[in-house]
Amino acid sequence: MNRTTRPRDRIDVRVPEYVGAKLHRELGAFARYCIVRVERELGEREAWSVTISPALDGYQSHIAVCDRDTTIEDRGSSYDGTLAVWDAMCRVEQRLRELRR
Repeated sequence: MNRTTRPRDRIDVRVPEYVGAKLHRELGAFARYCIVRVERELGEREAWSVTISPALDGYQSHIAVCDRDTTIEDRGSSYDGTLAVWDAMCRVEQRLRELRR
């Protein structure tokens, strides 16, 4: 794995354009922050995919992380897009920690 790869090249964050440019940037930045924080402690992964979309009760998120031949993914939901990302990220992080053992 190339350790000089920039996070933006490995992290794909998808947010509907119609949520507005400001919210689009904020949700993308928060998702990237969470990923970089996890990787700082648990090590860099090959690729991350984060999808945030509106739901009936607010927002839903889907996070998948791929490394070698393993994919870990989970979903989150909340009335707020940031919290929907956090909801899924907490479970993904826990599973990464369990795999590390």
